[in-house]
Amino acid sequence: MFKQFSFGVFSFVLSIALLLGQPAVADSKKPIILKSCKQCHEEEPGYLRGRLKSVSRKAKTFQVFMGSTSWQLTFDNNTELNGAKKVNKIGKNKEIGVAFEQRGKVLVATAIDVKQPADIPQSWVINTEEMTRLVAMGPKAGNFSLYDARPGKVFHEAHIPGAISNYDAHFDKNLNKLPKNKNRLLIFYCGGPT
Repeated sequence: MFKQFSFGVFSFVLSIALLLGQPAVADSKKPIILKSCKQCHEEEPGYLRGRLKSVSRKAKTFQVFMGSTSWQLTFDNNTELNGAKKVNKIGKNKEIGVAFEQRGKVLVATAIDVKQPADIPQSWVINTEEMTRLVAMGPKAGNFSLYDARPGKVFHEAHIPGAISNYDAHFDKNLNKLPKNKNRLLIFYCGGPT
């Protein structure tokens, strides 16, 4: 009788674990767009916008990070991939958009779009040597304003001397941080190519 009871408890626990381990269903109350993506995009049913959290090539699953939660999806040979050669080569924390459909309790990616770096004209880019020279002069003597476009908590951990925190997701709220002098050079930096 003890063996039957143990097997019953084991079966129950295994069933619960399998149910909890299933990918989220599409009618979940979880966000479908990462907060930082909202500055350029709106929510679209059947489409997730977030950051790649992890990929399992063997299980053909991946997770899309949404801030406080993540979505787990599967992919297959029919999943269209734009901006990368393989799903496992996208790179952790890379911004992605995912078109998906629900098959039973599983969410299957029909297309994965990898955000590409912005195409910035070379004339707008300041090289390291020029930036070092300007920072050494200081904003007043160099006639420039330097803005750190990363989130405030990252700014407080470390930033370029003389920089002003102006998180790009809150740019419209911080227009008062821009200089009144329209002839002043404006320099923005972030955590990498965007």
